[in-house]
Amino acid sequence: MRGFPKEEFINRIAKLRQLMEKNHVDAIIITSPSNFRYFTGLDSYFWESPTRPWFVLIPLLKDPIAIVPSIGLSSLEKTWIDNIITWNSPNPEDEGISTVLNAIHSLKIQKGNIGFELGKESFLRMKINDFRKLENQLQNFSIIDSSPLLWELRLIKSQNEIDKIKDIIAIASKTFDNLASKISLGMSEIEIANIFKKDIIDNGGDHTLYLACTSGNNGYDQIICDPTDKKTSNGDVLVMDTGSTKDGYFCDFNRNYGFGEIAAETEDCYRCLWQATERAIAIAKPGVSCSDLNDEMLKVLNQFKNSQNSVGRMGHGLGLQMTEPPSIMKNDKTALEKNMVITLEPSMEYKTGKMIVHEENILITENGCELLTTRTPKSLPIIN
Repeated sequence: MRGFPKEEFINRIAKLRQLMEKNHVDAIIITSPSNFRYFTGLDSYFWESPTRPWFVLIPLLKDPIAIVPSIGLSSLEKTWIDNIITWNSPNPEDEGISTVLNAIHSLKIQKGNIGFELGKESFLRMKINDFRKLENQLQNFSIIDSSPLLWELRLIKSQNEIDKIKDIIAIASKTFDNLASKISLGMSEIEIANIFKKDIIDNGGDHTLYLACTSGNNGYDQIICDPTDKKTSNGDVLVMDTGSTKDGYFCDFNRNYGFGEIAAETEDCYRCLWQATERAIAIAKPGVSCSDLNDEMLKVLNQFKNSQNSVGRMGHGLGLQMTEPPSIMKNDKTALEKNMVITLEPSMEYKTGKMIVHEENILITENGCELLTTRTPKSLPIIN
């Protein structure tokens, strides 16, 4: 089914309230697209218009209240949320701020802690000046960072979420598995990327919101930019890293392709990264920390001469957003737990400006992990 049953959202709110009670939080105000969708189920990319903010007020003791511009009323009425308040928008002089304040005052709480998305991997989707207005009008309350509570909740995926993530990963895996037979030496990055994006749709995906696609002789120098009209040539390695979605949930993994004759050192680097990923898959289980995964992959990479990792981490969480906490890096001591979905992403700059990156997606299970992606070939696929 598309979306989730009402019970899924009720459970999310109940779990959040347990965290709120434990941390003495009286209400949380949500503004970011991913958290808004997580708690309401609204399926929309209207967020691409920055004109209007959207709010969800989640009190400790009362039902959630959606506070949205009038254009959103009909859409919100189709979600599980019963309490919906609107204001006429655009209204730059008062873009929902007085409406939010009235909703807070309706809770009949005189003081306490009100949480906003202020911290780690979070942001406010509203004007900072309007946030300051709220702060000034809520001086009886302490404005706190609610992002630790929100991420503690979202780190662990429900079975319904896992099913959706598995679905889009299977679609993207099938697309990658068939891509080599559809591309050839001399095609441009854009031509190859367009074949991939079309096949994602044909195979059942909704969107390819992110597709880094770049190539270079025996390696590439970045892994974040859109494809260009550069044509692949003999000796090139092309990487495609996709964040495709279905029903709101992301996959995030990549594949590498060699064109024509590839240097032996490049192929050795590729195999070393494959082994590093294999090592992480072998040890990933509840209780193992993100830093443990990082260190074990790094041990494998350090067996390769001239190895460097310039990306900053070797993986991350995955779900409603393409990248979520935790980070697979040396200083992230987060312990893996059952039903976390994470990426494993070792990378190596084996020469200046020559990088290779591998990425797979795994689910943490009771005693280990489940590889969700089709495993990338052990040797670099060659396109002629």
